[in-house]
Amino acid sequence: MRRVLMAAAAAAAIGITSPAYAAVTLETYNGPDLATMIKASKTNTLNDSSQVYGSTDNAGNSANVLFTGLKADMSTNTTIHITDGAGFASITDEVAPEDLYGLIVQITDNTFTQFMFSVQLINDGNVTIYYLMNGVWTEATPNGGYFQKANGNNTYLLQGGVFSAVMVYATSPIKEYKQNSVTLGTVAVPEPATWALMLLGFGGMGLALRRGRRRSKPALMQIA
Repeated sequence: MRRVLMAAAAAAAIGITSPAYAAVTLETYNGPDLATMIKASKTNTLNDSSQVYGSTDNAGNSANVLFTGLKADMSTNTTIHITDGAGFASITDEVAPEDLYGLIVQITDNTFTQFMFSVQLINDGNVTIYYLMNGVWTEATPNGGYFQKANGNNTYLLQGGVFSAVMVYATSPIKEYKQNSVTLGTVAVPEPATWALMLLGFGGMGLALRRGRRRSKPALMQIA
């Protein structure tokens, strides 16, 4: 019985120190916007270029979000246009030909733990989403991406890690990329008291195992 209690205490201590985000997930999303809306920047109004700027400031008074347009071959020599559509940064391709197939979205002064956006395609196509974490690009979508109908609006939510950039790529030209919102910040580091609880938990597990070995019967049989 004492071993059971010690093992339970150890498990509780370890649970306290588990990170808030255990695995990266991507899902189609139909819910409220996240904590921070991304708007078009009012301090860097460069437009109709291969790169344009957004802002995580509610009034648009920063230029800390960099949007980079991608062509079908993932080169960056396409032209994109940014406006504040319904209050959010909206990216379109208003210069012929319609050759915007992807976007890289980078928040230059912060990391983020959640990212939400919507994308509308001109034709039927597959949407593939990647995230940059710890300097490595990783695909978040299933192999082949998510299928979207022409002119359909799909909203996605990425979460489960500490990200520094997101890349969206489609097999159809993008009609509009919009409704970006994020949760800024990083996963919290455990406090010293939490580390102490974790170590105490491991110590309790070790003590239970040592006592179990001294008995003639296996510890698991005695617990049962």
